[in-house]
Amino acid sequence: MAAFDCGSMCLDAAVGRRWFRTAGRYGTVVDLTTGSPALELDGGDYCCETVPFALAFAEHGGRAVAVHRTDWNRLDVTDLASGEVLTARNSPDGDGEDAGHDFDYFHGALSLSPDGTRIYDGGWVWQPWGMPAVWSLAAWLRDNPYESEGGPSHAVYPEVSQWNRPVVWIDDGRIAVYDRDDAGSGTVHVLDPASIELRAPGVRWIKAVATFPWPVGVFGFFTDGEHLLIADEAGLQGVDITGGRRVFAIDGFRPARQDRHTGTLIQVGSASARLWTPPKWTARAG
Repeated sequence: MAAFDCGSMCLDAAVGRRWFRTAGRYGTVVDLTTGSPALELDGGDYCCETVPFALAFAEHGGRAVAVHRTDWNRLDVTDLASGEVLTARNSPDGDGEDAGHDFDYFHGALSLSPDGTRIYDGGWVWQPWGMPAVWSLAAWLRDNPYESEGGPSHAVYPEVSQWNRPVVWIDDGRIAVYDRDDAGSGTVHVLDPASIELRAPGVRWIKAVATFPWPVGVFGFFTDGEHLLIADEAGLQGVDITGGRRVFAIDGFRPARQDRHTGTLIQVGSASARLWTPPKWTARAG
């Protein structure tokens, strides 16, 4: 399978090593096997500085695809080999027959579930409030090009106030999301994307299976497939996601990236790199 590259920050994926900007409007996906551009990206200029560059790599029907923002309130999926847009649809104009799909949502950081079947979107809504969303990638590409804009599998979690905070899929049934409230307290919310409550016609809320406090600070979220791994200034801590109990620690190890295939966490220094691989890991899609 071809490898693709986009921008300026290294990550790993099933389609190969890739790079992307952390924020901004434009980007380029590059096929690393040829060095040629595979896809030019334009996420739109409206409030693009408020969110990371919305991009995730996935597979569908054996094809490598890119999920990417094409406007502040629109995502599309593009076949990286052919350039075909797999989610072609009309953009609602507020008055036409597609007005019901008008979507007041600023798409944020995207991440793929371990099995590659769901998309997590860390976006926000006015006035401004974090609003994580999850929906089925298969339903989006197979059944409904509007699935990312409120389709039957689309659900949100409105109980966080901020966005651009750490998030990680622990496994296919649990997502750890961090939030900081106005009082300065931090909380980890553990979401079950399959546990949905219908709050109103067309409005589905994701349920949290656990919440626990966590100190405010600068850190990243990772996982070993069982625990939440939190990398902060002191090192890496393994946390029981049912209640926030610390179960192990690796002092001084502060990884910034994780390989989805091997689970290896990577800390890069000025002259060296430090690696640690969880003892039990199942390779992830995407």
